[in-house]
Amino acid sequence: MKRILSTAATLSLSLAVLLGGASGALAHSDELKTSPEQGSTVEAGRIPIILTFGEELLVGDESISHEVVVTNEAGDILPALCASAEGFELSTAAALDQPGTYLVTWRTVSGDGHPVSGSFDFKLVNTTDYDAATDAVDACVTSSMAEPMLISELPTPASNADSLGWLVAGGLVVLGAAVAISGRVIRARGLRRKKKSE
Repeated sequence: MKRILSTAATLSLSLAVLLGGASGALAHSDELKTSPEQGSTVEAGRIPIILTFGEELLVGDESISHEVVVTNEAGDILPALCASAEGFELSTAAALDQPGTYLVTWRTVSGDGHPVSGSFDFKLVNTTDYDAATDAVDACVTSSMAEPMLISELPTPASNADSLGWLVAGGLVVLGAAVAISGRVIRARGLRRKKKSE
């Protein structure tokens, strides 16, 4: 009986470790904070655009594409510094002087290698007569986004629900195999004991 309980405890612990690891594997760099904040209103000027993620971004490989595109209400792409990824942050800056709503569309690569993307908007007012022409940024010309990126067009990795489903299925298969093996071992031991007692 002790062995059965020990086997059951080991299997339960193995399944818990397998499923517990799923949360870390599924927690890609989900957007945690944007600056400017979604829907906020900011004063015209050189606007720093900073996205802070829940895990570090993948850096160090020149083939990795970290991009941030700023567009106005007409859909025109506005000059912005090349996106910089460091640690948990993706950042750029744009000199903006025309009042209105601006859309920031971004994509990057999380530390586990999965692409992540999204967008947010903010409003701009110009009560100080700021002139972006006198404070122009060195625009990034290497962007592969020739026009505003539609997030629905981006290839996306399997959803978290799909990944979790596969992990649970795999865990159940492992658990079933372990129970089957334990059952055979217990049955074989029972037969040996029965033969010894005869």
